[in-house]
Amino acid sequence: EIFGYRTQGCKKALCLIGSIFSLGILPLVFYWRPAWHVWANCVPCSLQEADVVLLKTTDEFKIYSWKKVMWISLSALNRTSGLTPDHPLITDEEYIINRAIRKPDLKVRYIKVQKIRYVWNNLEGQFQKIGSLEDWLSSAKIHQKFGLGLTSEEQEI
Repeated sequence: EIFGYRTQGCKKALCLIGSIFSLGILPLVFYWRPAWHVWANCVPCSLQEADVVLLKTTDEFKIYSWKKVMWISLSALNRTSGLTPDHPLITDEEYIINRAIRKPDLKVRYIKVQKIRYVWNNLEGQFQKIGSLEDWLSSAKIHQKFGLGLTSEEQEI
């Protein structure tokens, strides 16, 4: 399960003051109870506007962890690989990355969980694993599209 939270400055400042007055015990408690850390520093919001996500396992242990929502700017690739908003890789609707790119400034929101990167899919309103095969792609279509492998430009992106 995933829940969205937005960091609030005054709550974060109060936690910092509490950390100082507790002589470091509060950060230790927050380390062992990640949900408390998020609840103390953030306010609930939708996943679309979240800058922190709280993850809860669905097994019998119900373990919490939190991840910071990060941004990748693809505009840095403009200079190295000639990536533009009308580039075929970005305009192709079949790529998951296309649905994750915020078009005017070429940025992608993502979280990294257990070394797997999940990007925010703007159309579906959820985080999706990047690089996973789509269910609707047939084997023939996958072979036709990716049979020769990725170009060096696609590998760099």
